[in-house]
Amino acid sequence: MTVIATGGTEKGRRMVAEQGVREVLDHTAPNYLDKVFALTGGQGVDLILEMLANVNLGRDLEVLAFGGKVVIIGSRGVVEVNPREAMTRDASILGMQIRNASEGERRSIRAALIAGLRNRTLRPVIGQEIPLAEAPRAHRELMESSHYGKIVLIP
Repeated sequence: MTVIATGGTEKGRRMVAEQGVREVLDHTAPNYLDKVFALTGGQGVDLILEMLANVNLGRDLEVLAFGGKVVIIGSRGVVEVNPREAMTRDASILGMQIRNASEGERRSIRAALIAGLRNRTLRPVIGQEIPLAEAPRAHRELMESSHYGKIVLIP
């Protein structure tokens, strides 16, 4: 699998590259998605994990390969898209939230996360440690576009 990721700052792009992503684009650059076609031999991408659908979904559909999928993981507002972009690509747009997972799926996810942390195949980047008493501040910082890495709440 070839992974193409984006980052809005040099620090963010460096962090993504350090995690093993070979192709990292600057999502603040004009027309940055034009590079996707060069990186995919003109085909577009098969799968997009979208963290900010209200900003990106319209453009996501333009860079999908035929039969591609967008999985919406995050959005902070209303989305307007041209449905023809999805129709001409036979594309799928899926939304998901972890709270919709069944208890069995949650157990499986937990087990996989624990195993990955133990064997170090998962190495989360910790951007900040914030006292649990300051959880509202942690949430505000999480919503900032300048946020970097994971925020860990400390009891």
